[in-house]
Order: sequence, then C-alpha cells, then structure tokens
Amino acid sequence: MVKKINASLISTGILGSALAILWIGYALTGDKSPELEVRQLDISVTPPPPPPPQSQQVIEQTELTMQVEGDGAAIEMADLKVDPDIEIEKPDMPQVKMTQTKWDMPEIDWDAYKLSDLDSKPSLLTPVKIRFPKRLERQGITKVVVKLDVMIDEKGDVTLIDIVENPYHELNREIHRFVAGSKFTSPYKGSQAVRARFIWPVVIEA
Repeated sequence: MVKKINASLISTGILGSALAILWIGYALTGDKSPELEVRQLDISVTPPPPPPPQSQQVIEQTELTMQVEGDGAAIEMADLKVDPDIEIEKPDMPQVKMTQTKWDMPEIDWDAYKLSDLDSKPSLLTPVKIRFPKRLERQGITKVVVKLDVMIDEKGDVTLIDIVENPYHELNREIHRFVAGSKFTSPYKGSQAVRARFIWPVVIEA
C-alpha cells in the first residue's frame, strides 16, 4: 500500500515538473507579433494646368444674290454700260514693196532622133548594177521592170528625163544613180553622131 502511494507521488511530481518546464519555455519564447504603426501623410498635389483656350474660327459670309430662273440657279449679273462712241485711231498700213524674183531657167534642148530614125542604134556599155531594196525582198518581190525616158548624146552619155513607170518608189534613188553611171555607144544618123531619145526598159532583179 505504501509503495503505491509513493509511486503516485513520484508520477505527480514528474508531471508537475514537466508542466512547469513547458510554461517557462512558452513564457520565454512567446510569439510576439510585430506592431504596425499607421501614420497619416498629408501630400499636396499640384492641380493640372488649365487647357489652352480654343481659337474660334471667324467665317466671313459673303452674301450672294441668287436669282432662280427655271430649274437652275443663275448669278445676277451687274449692268454694264458701254459707250458706243469710242474712237480708235486706225494704224497706218505699212508700205511693203513686193519684188518678184526672176529665175533664169536654162533652156534644155530635148530635140533628138528616135530609135527608128537611127542608122546605128546605141548599145549599153556598162553593166546594170542596181541594189535591190531589202524591204521588197521581204515582201517576196525579186524582179521589177521600170521604164525610163532617157536621152543619149553624141558621146554616149545618158541623161534621165523622166521615170515613166516604176511601181516601187524605193527604187528611185538607185535608178538615178544607175543612169548617171551608164554609158552607151554613140548613136549615128548616116555617118554623123547624133542625139537619140527613147524609152528605156530596165529589168531589175534581186
């Protein structure tokens, strides 16, 4: 019986000592929350500057007197007065002297014998060399016959009087060049060299 009492007292003492230790530890390490200090701050805020004054546009109104006539609008025209008695001096007419230019045209004697009147017909001494235009070749034209009115003097020199027939004007320059370089034998009437005029057909080939 005495042992049980002693054991109870020992247990009670140990429990009390443990509680005392716990209380002391809590007192020493108690959770202290930080204190917050709230202060009131007076801040002076500068008010924003006032907006700039708005410029007012002044619109000048021009009064137009409109006269309605029919369906459209017509602008009233001002009355204009014209003085009919206005004297304007007429300018003096300039005196222009017209002079007529006199051209001295050389007289060309085209009088010559026909081929049928000659005793000896002229023969061409130079070859026929005419550059055929490329433009005609591209068109498939390779042969052209032209007829020339020519005169041959006593020395056999040729003068082109006119191009009687030429279907292609591209050949005109070549014809003049060819005739200028041509040479014939002298035409004869009896035993005398004379001039002869005839139509000369020339065959031009590409």
